[in-house]
Amino acid sequence: MLKRIGILLIFIVIGVFVLSGCSDVSYVKVEHLDKTEASQGPGERDTWATAQKQGIGTANNDVSKVWFTLAQGALSEIYYPTIDRANSKFLKFIVTDGKTFVADETTDTVSKVEKINNRSLAYRLVNIDKRGRYKITKEIFTDPRRNSVVMKVRFEALKGKMEDYKLYLVYDPHISNQGADNEGYVVKANGEYGFMACRNNVYSALMTDAKWGSYSVGYNGVNDPVSDLKKNKKMTYKFDRAKGNIIEGIEIDLRDKTEFKTVLSFGESEEEALKTALSTLKDSYDRMLGIYIAEWNKYCDGLKNFGGEADELYYTSLMFLKASEDKTNKGAFIASLSIPWGEGQGDENKGGYHLVWARDLYHIANAFIAAKDIDSANRALDFLAMVVEKNGFMPQNTWINGDPYWNGIQMDEQADPIILAYHLKRYDLYEKLVKPLADFIVRVGPKTGQERWEEAGGYSPATMAAEVAGLVCAADIAKQNKDMERAKKYLETADKWQELIDKLTYTTKGPYGNGQYYIRIAGLPDPDADFLISIANGGGVYDQKEIVDPSFLELVRLGVKAYDDPKILNTISVVDSLLKVNTPKGPSWYRYNHDGYGEPAKGELYHGKGKGRLWPLLTGERGMYEIAAGKKADDYLEYMRNFANEGFGLSEQIWEDTGLPTDSASPLNWAHAEYVVLFASNIEGKVVDMPQIVYKRYVLGER
Repeated sequence: MLKRIGILLIFIVIGVFVLSGCSDVSYVKVEHLDKTEASQGPGERDTWATAQKQGIGTANNDVSKVWFTLAQGALSEIYYPTIDRANSKFLKFIVTDGKTFVADETTDTVSKVEKINNRSLAYRLVNIDKRGRYKITKEIFTDPRRNSVVMKVRFEALKGKMEDYKLYLVYDPHISNQGADNEGYVVKANGEYGFMACRNNVYSALMTDAKWGSYSVGYNGVNDPVSDLKKNKKMTYKFDRAKGNIIEGIEIDLRDKTEFKTVLSFGESEEEALKTALSTLKDSYDRMLGIYIAEWNKYCDGLKNFGGEADELYYTSLMFLKASEDKTNKGAFIASLSIPWGEGQGDENKGGYHLVWARDLYHIANAFIAAKDIDSANRALDFLAMVVEKNGFMPQNTWINGDPYWNGIQMDEQADPIILAYHLKRYDLYEKLVKPLADFIVRVGPKTGQERWEEAGGYSPATMAAEVAGLVCAADIAKQNKDMERAKKYLETADKWQELIDKLTYTTKGPYGNGQYYIRIAGLPDPDADFLISIANGGGVYDQKEIVDPSFLELVRLGVKAYDDPKILNTISVVDSLLKVNTPKGPSWYRYNHDGYGEPAKGELYHGKGKGRLWPLLTGERGMYEIAAGKKADDYLEYMRNFANEGFGLSEQIWEDTGLPTDSASPLNWAHAEYVVLFASNIEGKVVDMPQIVYKRYVLGER
């Protein structure tokens, strides 16, 4: 293995030669083999793939604008030409003997994932049939020069002979974020078979360097290849064209090859997609993989390694974060390459988590700062400066081109970009970003339309911590720009609100502990009031004093309160008694009691009403508090490592009894950013993303 990787990495030394050493296919002669159109369309409603990804990947350059995800041992959503546009549900294999069994590799194998090289996002999937009959080994990455996903496949018979098995490759296209109205058809390009899928001027071309046996495209749940195989143990239909909710299927001729290359390529036209596919097939596999790995190695080599102490999850987290940036709209880092509970979500859910949240972007940028990737952090801030509206409003979230998706008013998202600008010393963004945001906070705050969990409005201790910190940072940037009048106004407002936090969010009449603690949110400017709040996602209606949230620790992390403030300590005790769960992999916390955002139970998908589960990123946040208290967070780092899956992905939520991921988003970039910042803070012995100017003002009293 190491010898092979060493050989591959030599290609980086001769980079110029490599990048120009193989010519692309310049001409393609296309023959359409669309004689028979599938009947009984448009097919049953389709969904997305599971959100639990074994890995994600893309080339670490701006040339190849395609991203892939892995789930259940197969390729799941693939994105092109931007990171918010999914074009597939799965590309997987089905195995049969044609007589007695049909096996789907996503459900009937034990799948193992590993990186081909630890400092890259190239993967090896090994899927072994649960009955021990066969093994499928796949190596997956993207062509670093083209818009292609490359998959080298080896099929092995573990029982019987090779001729006992038939191998089918099936592809479920969801072009441009939609399963409906996809058009699929068969072509011959320069004499080679290819399966096309298209919609809205996006074309995909599926080709292999192995010979094809039978093939067909049909309607989901009606006469598609998967349904056909499961029913008949062989492909009985042969349709050349279909338009609707389609699935395409190919029989791989194992008599020709048992190890072969598959490419799924994209373009703005049929010709472009086919040229790309043929060029990738023609190119040297080792050369493409070598460049892909070398580019990621170079990125990792440029990161802060903390004297060699940086671990696997640290590097993987930063690669995940870097891979989550759009390559057309620079600085647009999405929340996750997944659609939470995707198996229960259809075309109506076009956004999933492949959107940009200012809050998530703030945490991602802080991780880059901690790892000394300052360029990426600056691009993130520049994106936020592009997105903010003239009146100072920062949208709740956006598409990667900046268009708003939801429009809730979340005051922490108004403050986060200011704090980030302070960290990066971006005084040049005062007029464009900082001043509009700070003016909006002064005008609208301290009450928020939604707290950081995007569900409830009122007075939140976590949100107020962000507002106060943001205004103090804004005042500093205003001074750098000689705007003393606004600097004074920002500081006066921050000081006033810092003194109001307890009055607005700390109850003395609560039902838990000694009755004194920060509540999740106060619907009225009186935390002792008997005021009912409605918990989102079917969580119920409760008195505001009954609901607590670990988010209050933002008061400490942002330097607004001391770690040993009695009110902080009181609330920690209450939060731990209500929200902390010791899983087999380590402790974690609920977002708040009675949370409804999560699966109702195992085996049930979330459909707008459920039960919130534990959040690994909250384990990281507790570790950050320990560091603020002058302690080490080694245990919390270990807990987060335990929560990561085999591909080193950290999930949005985990199960209480196992500590294993639920079907919520994974990898969640906020969680990975939290790990990086926790790792750096633990080594440096301080909270590295704490704005020191805020800490000095309110904890040390230096005014």
